[in-house]
Amino acid sequence: MPISPDDIRIHTRPTVRTARYAVLGTGPAEAQRVWFVLHGYGQIVPRFLRHFEGVVPEDCCIVAPEGLSRFYIDMPRSDGAHLQRVGAGWMTREAREDDIHDTMRWLDELYADIMQQSPHAAVGVLAFSQGVATATRWIAQGRVRPRAFVAWAGGVAHDVDAQAMTTALQDTDVTLVSGDQDQFVSDDTRAAMLSSLQAWQPAATSVVFAGAHHLERTVLGPLLARLSGPESAARDR
Repeated sequence: MPISPDDIRIHTRPTVRTARYAVLGTGPAEAQRVWFVLHGYGQIVPRFLRHFEGVVPEDCCIVAPEGLSRFYIDMPRSDGAHLQRVGAGWMTREAREDDIHDTMRWLDELYADIMQQSPHAAVGVLAFSQGVATATRWIAQGRVRPRAFVAWAGGVAHDVDAQAMTTALQDTDVTLVSGDQDQFVSDDTRAAMLSSLQAWQPAATSVVFAGAHHLERTVLGPLLARLSGPESAARDR
């Protein structure tokens, strides 16, 4: 007798697993600025942080959490060559809510650990591509309240609470960044992304650079440096 979908009963159970993150720049205890940076689809943090080479301010700590789902990027090949390149992602449509919950918990735990070492630092969130949706969920649902938020070439999550985002971003410098040759961001898409951000923070601005779907150092460096230091951050609290 064939098995019908009703015959298969799916259960879930929380488990413990090891997540990883990378730190670049000064250590959290000495940092005046802490940027949490979320990678895009199919990236892992060592490769993602190569784009930050030479543009991190001296008083800045870059913290890059890695998505909990790692996988081989290339299609299977008989010689096993597809086992060379590994990527990571934040979630898929399968067991979506569980992935979101696990990711929010992971980001909040990391945030608490880092900020315990650097309680007076100004905090920024920068997210690239698929990481933008995860970042907006984190800002809406999690513990982070950034002084600056950079959404780089990615769409915001459409399932976040609008009022929660408006409250979280009311004092935040919000910037949308994308390349003029980005294959995933047309002019219409860029306008829609900016409109979504401005619905939460009316002062959100857009930066368009000459390039494709990547982090551009000439834009990235000034954005990292624009995050206010601890004195002004404390004044604004």
